Amino acid sequence: MAFIDVNDPEAVLKAVEEFDRSGRDAFLEKYGFGKARDYFLLINGKRYDSKAIFGAAHGHQFPKLGPLGWRDFNGGATTVERKLEAMGFRIERGNAKPNGATLSVEMSDMQDEAEASGAFDPHSVEDARRKTFAAIVQRQGQRGFRSKLLRAYGGHCAVSGSGVVEILEAAHIVPYQGPQTNHVGNGLLLRTDLHTLFDLGLLAIEPKANVVMIAAAMRSTEYGALHGKKLRLPSAPRNRPSEAALAHHYENSGLAL
Repeated sequence: MAFIDVNDPEAVLKAVEEFDRSGRDAFLEKYGFGKARDYFLLINGKRYDSKAIFGAAHGHQFPKLGPLGWRDFNGGATTVERKLEAMGFRIERGNAKPNGATLSVEMSDMQDEAEASGAFDPHSVEDARRKTFAAIVQRQGQRGFRSKLLRAYGGHCAVSGSGVVEILEAAHIVPYQGPQTNHVGNGLLLRTDLHTLFDLGLLAIEPKANVVMIAAAMRSTEYGALHGKKLRLPSAPRNRPSEAALAHHYENSGLAL
């Protein structure tokens, strides 16, 4: 068995969850890897040592065979990184400190870009209208992915129960990183505002009990009523959200107890 046999994104997510739980130094020591310098797995705005994650993922996918050690493969983009990219994950190249990149920094950059885009031009209203519709389609999610979630959740928001289809969106639990992440198990059907809270880490799902968690700062608002509420699950077990994906989002949201 070799690294070419690792093909389960769920195993990679379990390795990432273990990394977050153990901490970088302990994780690398356990699996016998040094710190990455050139290639990093990027998930939820955080950077992970790609080879160590991949080696641990082998053990999660093939428990009887165990994890891969650093001697089991070599090279960079031609080996581990390409395999991770083939599974839909994003690889980042560079020497920046792992776990240094955050979603908030990216959002701040985008806000600055938007605010610097120029003054209002009445002649561009029609173009803006087209862009607005395009943004709605993009926000609702890829058509096929959203359609699958609408069927899986019976056309109702997984958190609020809202059945207004026009405001229901396909939310990725692990952010979109290619077609592989458009899996029903990596999605939740959420009302527009709840999707935003989910992406900002102000709403998360406790993965063991499937309970909605709301950030303390939001509990005095109308969203506080959702705190502790059970997630509405699809009737078909195969369509239910991945526990590993929910756990990863939960840990990274900062809402884990």
